[in-house]
Amino acid sequence: VRGPGAVAAQNWVGQLTPLHATSSGKILLAYLPAKERAALLAATGLKKVTPRTVTAKTKLEKNLVAVRESGYAWALEELELGLHAMAAPVRNRDGDVVAALSASGPSYRLTTERLHELAPLLIKGADEISHRMGYLG
Repeated sequence: VRGPGAVAAQNWVGQLTPLHATSSGKILLAYLPAKERAALLAATGLKKVTPRTVTAKTKLEKNLVAVRESGYAWALEELELGLHAMAAPVRNRDGDVVAALSASGPSYRLTTERLHELAPLLIKGADEISHRMGYLG
C-alpha cells in the first residue's frame, strides 16, 4: 500500500533478493529446519549488499533465534541504505511457515523504535492470514 509521502517503495514482487538481507527472507530462514538452512546458506553465501548486511554466520544465527523468540524479523539498511523493513511469518494449516507479511519504509520514518511499536500489528495481520489459510494455532 502506497503511503502519502513523496518517497515511495517499488513493487518487489518477483524480484530476487538475498534471504539474509531482507526481513521476509529472515522469516523464511528462521523457520527452516537447521540442516536445510545450513545447506541453503552454504549454497548461496552471505553476500554483503550494504555495509549493514549481516555476513557472519554466527551473527545471522543469533538474529534468527531473536526472530523466532519475538515472532518477527527486521532488516535495518541491510538490503538498501535508508530502507528499514519488518516481517512476520504466515503459516499454512500444518503450522509450516510458507510466506511472510512485510512492511518497509525509509529509515527516517520507520525508525527502529517505530518498527518495534508496529510489530504487534504486523504479527496480528500475519496471524489473520494464517488462520484464513487454515492454521489453528
